[in-house]
Amino acid sequence: MNAKVDRQRICPNGHRFIKSSDCPMCPQCEAMRAPKKDWMARFGAPARRALERIGVSTLKDLSSHSEKELLALHGFGPSTLPILRRELTAAGLHFKPRTSTPINGMEHMRDLPKKPTNTDAYLEQLPPDQRSALATLRRRILAAAPRAEEHFGYGLPGFKYNGHPLVYMGAAKEHVALYGSVPAGFKERLKDFDVSKGTIRFTPEKPLPAALVKDIVKAKVAAIEERWGMTGMSGSKGKK
Repeated sequence: MNAKVDRQRICPNGHRFIKSSDCPMCPQCEAMRAPKKDWMARFGAPARRALERIGVSTLKDLSSHSEKELLALHGFGPSTLPILRRELTAAGLHFKPRTSTPINGMEHMRDLPKKPTNTDAYLEQLPPDQRSALATLRRRILAAAPRAEEHFGYGLPGFKYNGHPLVYMGAAKEHVALYGSVPAGFKERLKDFDVSKGTIRFTPEKPLPAALVKDIVKAKVAAIEERWGMTGMSGSKGKK
């Protein structure tokens, strides 16, 4: 079989595209959803997706992160930082600084916590209320898709089904979120939550209902099975 045919993808909007990697992003959809103005329009899709995955959609959101945190994101390069600094300065904002701590009468810059490489380490670094909210979301995702496998990518806890990305989850300064394209038909049920560009934001005090999480995850599982079939299923369950 021709190698290109093997790599042909069809996105939920019906666009056909070829990719040599396992990245599921449709180039046509990315071009359509790319902002045409404001500061986000100055960056390529990888940098925009990296920021969206950590809940950054405004300059105020951006100012709650340090430069070191951003450089640790997959798809985010150092050449982007000078542009962001200028945008923040123009808005009267700045990146979150490292904490200065005196040692032996001298000041030094304390490093940020070690970058997490798995879901448990990621959750451990969060405030108790956000940790509890995401731990609950984690259990509900795995209950809805027991054959899904946990993985850690883009600096966030994620889940794969049949080898394909299912959803991600994460925390920002003032909210937690479920990341990934939202299946059609959920607009009414999500009307009380902040939804934008594949991000559903909520708070520990007002979490996503269990039934809603279950239905979203099952809809995404069905979409993966319809597009790619059941090949490659390992049958293993994610850790609860």
